[in-house]
Amino acid sequence: MDVKQKLKEIALLTDQKLEKYWDEEISLNFGFNQNQKDLVKKMLLHAKDHNLRNAKRLRAAFVYYAYLLGNKEFNEEIFKAMMAVELAHTGLLMQDDVMDQDELRRGKETTHVYFSQGDKHFGESMAYNLGDGLICLGFEMLLKANFEQEAIKNASIKFIRGITNTTFGQSFDVGLEKMENWSEEDVVTLHKSKTAIYTYENPLLIGGIIAQLKPEVLEILSKYSMDGGVAFQLQDDILGIFGDSEKTGKSDNSDLIHGKRTLLILKALEMGSKEQVKAIKDVWGKGVDDKAFVDLAKKAIIDSGSWEYSKNLAKEYALKSVETAKKLYNFDLNREAIEFIVELAHYMVNREV
Repeated sequence: MDVKQKLKEIALLTDQKLEKYWDEEISLNFGFNQNQKDLVKKMLLHAKDHNLRNAKRLRAAFVYYAYLLGNKEFNEEIFKAMMAVELAHTGLLMQDDVMDQDELRRGKETTHVYFSQGDKHFGESMAYNLGDGLICLGFEMLLKANFEQEAIKNASIKFIRGITNTTFGQSFDVGLEKMENWSEEDVVTLHKSKTAIYTYENPLLIGGIIAQLKPEVLEILSKYSMDGGVAFQLQDDILGIFGDSEKTGKSDNSDLIHGKRTLLILKALEMGSKEQVKAIKDVWGKGVDDKAFVDLAKKAIIDSGSWEYSKNLAKEYALKSVETAKKLYNFDLNREAIEFIVELAHYMVNREV
């Protein structure tokens, strides 16, 4: 299966549905006077632009294929669940970018930068408000999906709990930067409690619950998510420093200069020579994007063996997730959906964006 092509197809269909949704939402013209209407319209137009920026739509694809696992026929209503996770994801990104002090998201200004207009507090406040709004719009969208009501109720409970646990994961991400001693276990814990939950498990289980899959199947999807999510984020952290910003849509130096605690940094500090450690510490968390020093730090990460260590660990977790996903073949489930879930684990650690 060409997973990359399948993702493109899902992304195109999801974007078409989302564009129609945004036009309808904006046309509601909410507000109690013209000033408020103008502000709300500006917020929603930005949210539409942000949400429709070029994206993999991995979460939507997981909802789609988890639902397809238990169904031979496609039901258009599943698009509401697919859009729901993408709306909530955009809201979380808006808030995440404030905490990470990022200025670019998918090649354009982050929300807090867009609204700041020279006022940092105003920009950040708008990002948190709009982010909360989009997360709630996601909840609303899922509740509107026309499936068996008990399934939608259970999927909604999972959705809300998944977002809640993601906030605990994000808090650990922020808190990790305050810890004097941190370990590989802390990094893996972070990736499980954040990326694995909201990028993998939440959408997979939402789709699976709507499809009324057996508890044993949902358990397999959950275990697959933990290992797959770690593999995905380890690769994402590599791209965060060594990726092509033209492809990723983010500054390739952001994680480094803002002091993100990634496995790449941890292992470089542990395995590197005195000179290599100094090269990293001269840049890491300093907030200054000096090309000459950044290039030296990147070289130190590679030469210390940290890049290779991180890449190999990502592949290990990907292979574990593949072995877990293959257990799905023991059930009477849609083979195309199983193949997508299996092959995606390989693709995620070899991608460039």
